[in-house]
Amino acid sequence: MKTYLLWVVVAVVLGLAPAIGAAKKAPAEKSADKSADKSGGGAPPGVAVNKCGCYAKGSSCVCTSKKAKCECPGECEPVGCDEKRSKEMEKEVAETVKKSQEDEKKREQAETKKVQDEEAKQRQAFEQESKTEGADEPEAAAPPAETSEKPKKPAKKATSGTSKK
Repeated sequence: MKTYLLWVVVAVVLGLAPAIGAAKKAPAEKSADKSADKSGGGAPPGVAVNKCGCYAKGSSCVCTSKKAKCECPGECEPVGCDEKRSKEMEKEVAETVKKSQEDEKKREQAETKKVQDEEAKQRQAFEQESKTEGADEPEAAAPPAETSEKPKKPAKKATSGTSKK
C-alpha cells in the first residue's frame, strides 16, 4: 500500500508540474501581450493601425481593441463614434444658442432700464422747473382741478296745465 500511495503522489506532482510552470510563466506572457496589443497585435502583418487601434479592411474598419477610443476623426474609428460626435456638436450648438438668447435678453433689459431712467430724469427736471415757476406765479403753479362729476343738464321747463291756443 505504501508503494501505491507513492505512485499516486508522483503522478499528482508530475501532472501538476506543467500547470505550475505555466503559472510562473503567465505574468511574463501577459506583459508581452499588452505591448503587442498597443502596437496592433490583432492586425495582420503589414497593416498600419491608427492611434484608435483600427485599420481599414476594404470599405469597412476593423478595430483590434475592445477599448478603442474615438480619437481619430476622418479615419477608421470604432462603431458609434460619428453618432457620439454629432450628439456632442448638437449639445454645443444648443448651449451657444441659449447663451446668445440670454445675452440678448440682458441687453434688452439694460436698454429698457436706460430709457426708464432717462424718462425719470426728465420728469424730475420738469417737476423742479414747475416748482420754480410756481413760486413766482401762484395761479400757474396749480393746474385746474379736474372733477369727476358730469356737467349738469339744464333744468326742464315747467309746464302748466294750460295750453296755448
